[in-house]
Amino acid sequence: MPSVADGLQTSVGLRFWWRTFEGVQDLFAEGHGEEGGADDPLPVKTYRGLPRHVLLEPAPRIGDARWSFEAFRAAHPPAAPSLDALDPRTLSALLYWTYGVGRIELGPQAVWPYHRMVASARCFHPVELYVWLAHRAGDLPAGCYHYHPAHHSLTRLREGGVPDAVRAAAGVRADIGLLVVSAWFRKTAFRYRDYAYRLCAQETGMTVGNALLTGAALGLRGRVHHRFDDTVVNRALGLDGREETAFAVIDLAPAGEAEPLPLHAAERQRPLSACALPAIDPRHVRTNRSPSRTWSGLTTLDLAARLTGPGAAIAPESFHLPAGAPGPDGALSLAVPESGPGGVELSAALRARDSGGRMFLPAVRPLAAGRLMSAVRYALEPVSSDHTEAPCRPLVDGYVLILGVDGISPGLYRLEAGAGSPALVRLPERDWRAVVDMLCDRTPAVNSAKADAIVFLTAHRLAGERWFGARGYRILHQEAGIVAQRVSVLAAAAGLSVRVTNGYHDAMVRDLIGVNTAHVPVFTLVMGRRRPTAQYEPQLIW
Repeated sequence: MPSVADGLQTSVGLRFWWRTFEGVQDLFAEGHGEEGGADDPLPVKTYRGLPRHVLLEPAPRIGDARWSFEAFRAAHPPAAPSLDALDPRTLSALLYWTYGVGRIELGPQAVWPYHRMVASARCFHPVELYVWLAHRAGDLPAGCYHYHPAHHSLTRLREGGVPDAVRAAAGVRADIGLLVVSAWFRKTAFRYRDYAYRLCAQETGMTVGNALLTGAALGLRGRVHHRFDDTVVNRALGLDGREETAFAVIDLAPAGEAEPLPLHAAERQRPLSACALPAIDPRHVRTNRSPSRTWSGLTTLDLAARLTGPGAAIAPESFHLPAGAPGPDGALSLAVPESGPGGVELSAALRARDSGGRMFLPAVRPLAAGRLMSAVRYALEPVSSDHTEAPCRPLVDGYVLILGVDGISPGLYRLEAGAGSPALVRLPERDWRAVVDMLCDRTPAVNSAKADAIVFLTAHRLAGERWFGARGYRILHQEAGIVAQRVSVLAAAAGLSVRVTNGYHDAMVRDLIGVNTAHVPVFTLVMGRRRPTAQYEPQLIW
């Protein structure tokens, strides 16, 4: 049991982490690792000496990108897809479109050549994806597998369906199976040191968000579990719990069900020791030997965030600012007519999704208002998670700084989430030009002044600490990552690129939004149309 001193130390440490990540200046002040040499971590985790199963060619079309959103499903109930089991073709599509390699960069300046379906700082991709099949999928036995994106294959780690120990540890039913998203810190920390904790949490959220989009398009519904017994889940996957640890568990169920209900409380409280799992130590290739003590702060905070099982339901409203009154211009409704099912093919949007290239100079404005609306309309739609029994809005607030959108006055707008009636509400006039100048100075590779719009996502850090303790830091970044992936994918479907940047001055963004230090900006998304460049990134066509 942690002592009072331990709790105080953790609280002080969390405040330090939230304060330190105002930008990247502190990172470079303390030094960072080199990249581009023979000692780089292997870009794809590769096991040796274990059974490998090559997956079928992934389906080129999988379904509408909007099926994971409650408002869209409610508007088109008869057309919603639903699957009762994972067959080989569905499994292949689920894994590939969630985290597969979508395109490759070629040429003498291809520094970060392998691009997956989610954005990643310098394409390090520290997230690893595991699937645990509750039942046989064709010739593939039930069991726990690691997904290898480069080879589009699975490596079997354990045989058999999801054990009772894992079900109880994560509070999942696992009727169809589980996706487990882990963070392998070394792949990013060798370069970014302690700052990698933020990047790993963000990418985990984006990967989880993409899994929800992909699963829903295929007819599956996922329930995200942020709180679980870390020791049991890591032991089940053969993770050491220090260099690599599970960050999120997704419980898969048929989309036709009202909701993949959480495991009953009585089932969760059974002693885990009664069904302990035998330890496994699967060996994988290592190419980097940087001493882990150079990112000891990351490890300390992560170990402080460990839990012994699922937690109680939270009060989501405590994470959000109250809805403000509409300004003199009123609220700009985002619930405008849109195409029906099949009008936004998810696979096409994922292939089109990019970050604008290494030097992002957005094309000439203005942007048609409808394209912006389609990109942000579903950003704050409810997510099924272990926060509450029913789906709830992501635990973040959103703001859109409009710079060049046809028919919408430039300025800062609050993104309001309503029951089927999302809107943009204009905030009182503020000095947004100074913030744009700051973004250009902090991240010269992105010309934010030429962007069509900039999206800011903020999190209530005090509510996160109150409800989740030290776990709150990574949970809130994961929640923001889910929203960021939604915006990125739907923006891509509208012909826009979205660049995630952490290079901003925290206090200036807070002043622009008008919030105090409890509300922390955790994501900045620069949105615009990418200009043609000499950067050659052919898609990988199966």
